[in-house]
Amino acid sequence: MEGKKMQKRLKVGMTSGLIVAITASMILAGCSKETEKPAQSAAGTAAPAQGAKLNKAAKIRIAVPDNAGVKGFEQGASANENQFLNAIKEKTGYTNIEWNVIPAANQLDTYNLMFASGEVYDLIYTNDLTIFKRFSAQGALMPVDSLIQQYGSEVSKATTDNAWTAVTVEGKKMAIPVPPYSKYENVDLGSGFLARQDWMDKLGLKAPKNLDELYTFLKTMKEKDPSGKGTIPYVAAAGNNGNPLDGLDVITAAFGMSGITNLAVPFIVKDGKLVDAQDVYLKDMLTYLNKLYKEGLIDNEYLFNKSQQVTEKITSGKAASTYTGYWDPVTYLASLNKTDPNAKLSYLPIVEGANGLKGYSMPAPVSNFYIIPKNAKNANEAVDLLNAYLKDKELQKFVNYGKEGVHYEMVNNVLTPKKPAYDQIIYKLYYRMWNSPDIWLPNAILGGYEPAMKSYAQAGPQMTAFNINQYRPQTDAELAKGRALIDLRNEYVAKIINGALPLTAVDEYFKKADAAGRQDVLKASQDWFEKEGKAIYEKLNKK
Repeated sequence: MEGKKMQKRLKVGMTSGLIVAITASMILAGCSKETEKPAQSAAGTAAPAQGAKLNKAAKIRIAVPDNAGVKGFEQGASANENQFLNAIKEKTGYTNIEWNVIPAANQLDTYNLMFASGEVYDLIYTNDLTIFKRFSAQGALMPVDSLIQQYGSEVSKATTDNAWTAVTVEGKKMAIPVPPYSKYENVDLGSGFLARQDWMDKLGLKAPKNLDELYTFLKTMKEKDPSGKGTIPYVAAAGNNGNPLDGLDVITAAFGMSGITNLAVPFIVKDGKLVDAQDVYLKDMLTYLNKLYKEGLIDNEYLFNKSQQVTEKITSGKAASTYTGYWDPVTYLASLNKTDPNAKLSYLPIVEGANGLKGYSMPAPVSNFYIIPKNAKNANEAVDLLNAYLKDKELQKFVNYGKEGVHYEMVNNVLTPKKPAYDQIIYKLYYRMWNSPDIWLPNAILGGYEPAMKSYAQAGPQMTAFNINQYRPQTDAELAKGRALIDLRNEYVAKIINGALPLTAVDEYFKKADAAGRQDVLKASQDWFEKEGKAIYEKLNKK
């Protein structure tokens, strides 16, 4: 029955012309014409004039982040010479595109250097909210209102009001937002509480519903040791970014702080006011986490673990649970089942805290941002290129799936990859200029994620906590003092959790944070909330 439902869903989302191969008969659309450019403003920002003509031969420089799932290009291909970029050039008529793949972990540093040098990209595609907030707050970005009005009719159709709200600063749209798209059976997908279901069955354990039951769940895993190797009840990777609360959302969500612990001040809305969640929940949360750590219920190496170590501890059959995305179980099981064919991973429902607190941060209104530096040379053409891509459905299908009969085939109306050809074109992700649910779902199924997506959906809605920070602009106070505040909190939180400092050190932390500017950051965003944020919250916080 489930297979038939999936076939029906995919069939509805795809016409009979699901993928039309890019053929040699494509006609270049005016690629050699050089026409007049719009005037530049005094600040060097493009000021598109009504009816301004476009230069199809303009060199459009595009930057995208790298992707861990991409292992390289097929033989003979490179970032700027491959079948997908060639198809984009042919179908849009923009023949002089330069594609730049930026190390994802170094995006901020890369763009800081770029803006400092003055040699900027025309279009930057990023999934990092911090990058958008930082450069929009610094005045480094070009408003896109007039660009979208003149060249972005398809972009407008593909974007939601919520997404535009999230990128609007002082009445101006400072980015082109790509809305979220990850849903399965009408449940938003993201990261969640993943556990060894086979061990739960063996020990007669049910999914924990609250913090007390979570403690019992983890303690039972440790004491009963179902792995026989010294079971690690819960594993996380705080070593990726130096944030000791990374990967602990199963717990931080029960204290109202899911998805916001990387902020200088983790703002929440409480009783109609914008407040610092730390003032309300930090001490209780650290008390709980310290207890788990002290009793070995959280991996005692978690503060130094990186993602690789988490993967190793799960795939070696030592770890019982973690907080991870729906895209990870397929990788975990591929290794885990080699040594333990009975291993099974399942997502568990959210754990509830005191006063009904529960839920991971709602999906961001924007999954990815297109930002345009204010002194970009070919902003008009860059937006028109994106618009042309969105207008051409056959081009989108080719870039997303490849060529029928070569990279995939249709089996009972369901997309089925042809291996190894399909695996050799995973780099196509770099050229997928937009995403949407009808595009995303077949890609996710092709990637083998459906079993984990099904498990995630069966655990029930999890991304339910409204996050005002997704709409809140970065203030000058936050730009100036944010890094120091984050570093201070990370130091104290790590030492309190591992017992190097007593729980009473929370009070000392608050005094130092206030001296370092916490109250200034708090006040600046509270002013924004009173002027703009409260209306956004009342409009968008739908329960």
